[in-house]
Amino acid sequence: MSAHPQPLPAQPAAQPRSLRRLLAVGTGQVLASQAALAAAGLGALPVLGRELGPALYGQFSLYVTLLGVITYQDVARQLLIHEQSRSDSRPQDLGALTRLSTLLLFTLALCVGPLALGLEAAIALAVVTLLHGLASRDYARLAVAGKAGLVTALRNFAWAGAFLAVAALSFRHHGPLAWSTPFVVAAAFVLLAYRFLARGLPSVESTDSVPGPAWARWTGWSTLRVSPELPRYRAAIVDLLGFTVASSALVSIDRLLLERTTTPEELGMYCGAYDIATRVHVASSALAAMLYPTFAAQIAQHGKTEAARRFVQLASVVVVLYFVGLLALLALDDVILGTLLGPAFVASRPLFVLMLVGVFVHLFGFLVTPWQRAQGDFATTRLAYQRAAVVMLAVGVVMVPLHGALGALIAYLCSRVAELQLVAIELRRLPAELGVPRRLSYAAAMLAVLTMLCLLRFQELA
Repeated sequence: MSAHPQPLPAQPAAQPRSLRRLLAVGTGQVLASQAALAAAGLGALPVLGRELGPALYGQFSLYVTLLGVITYQDVARQLLIHEQSRSDSRPQDLGALTRLSTLLLFTLALCVGPLALGLEAAIALAVVTLLHGLASRDYARLAVAGKAGLVTALRNFAWAGAFLAVAALSFRHHGPLAWSTPFVVAAAFVLLAYRFLARGLPSVESTDSVPGPAWARWTGWSTLRVSPELPRYRAAIVDLLGFTVASSALVSIDRLLLERTTTPEELGMYCGAYDIATRVHVASSALAAMLYPTFAAQIAQHGKTEAARRFVQLASVVVVLYFVGLLALLALDDVILGTLLGPAFVASRPLFVLMLVGVFVHLFGFLVTPWQRAQGDFATTRLAYQRAAVVMLAVGVVMVPLHGALGALIAYLCSRVAELQLVAIELRRLPAELGVPRRLSYAAAMLAVLTMLCLLRFQELA
């Protein structure tokens, strides 16, 4: 069986303009839903804080945190997106992957929930996890079919509704069921909505039946253990898990070291600058959510060379827009921090302006990672981010105790070696006729200009 996606002649070829429109509309849908989710979460906070009180609010916050952490481990969903784009994928394998991944997530929730939550909340956590896993294959099918923005937006809007429902219920009920059940309803809604939308897609039913114990057939292990693609599935899942662990470390090492070695005030200053500067990545993550399934389908339909040409063109435009946006943030740093954080965070301005350099480099991870995943390459990003985590930890252990928040900022900037690795690898891989070195020279010039301006502002403010 071929290791590369084969063309899908049954699907119409998308023109470059329709591709740009698809990505623009889908990214807009995701951004709108993310804004609604953020607004619902922030809007619910004053109500929940007053109605639940510190103790119950702490339990609710822990429940939401555990829900996010556990569902983030659904790496099979990422693998399913790539496999769904292949014309030679085995439907029985994809169904088995969905069932087995769902079982593992459900088991994780059953193990973690009772240790941290009450019985009702732990049961609700397990049910939400189960529903999330069952929706993974339909999510992948719809995303590859060009509806990535819609299905992601549906999920975000459902979660926003759950937060608002919890706030409304808190006026009458304070028990765990009142703040956990709305998320069960939201997950059920998402699953049913995906199933409804997937009715218009080609059937994926498989009559393949592999003998074995009942538990093995039900979980899908009977099918996977005899699949010729099992080694590839196993390697991809290991790579995806390694990436999630490494990326989680990269967003926490600096703050964990700072929390251990400095004052709460200095930690707060750094976190304020970090939270505002990296908020730009909301747009990046929305675009990345569209790029992966879209380009997985592009590669399958048009071949890697044509898909690479479209990817390079799109990435070039995004980099310019990002550069202009970061220049605007640099010019308005005092207004932004003063409005969002208040005058008490004035000491965050030097950290904020220098952090914008790292934010610009970080963008390339949001562009290159989905492109590599669309090709079925999950190992490159894992290795790059694992190396970056080691570098960040080594630098942070030395610099944070010596320089406090500035040392944490240096560790953050050093962690962006992850994206530099990804760019260097793609520079070698992408066809020479696409002019990637020339385009990267433009990006390097933008980075140099941004770095110079940020250093000048940093010296002015420090």
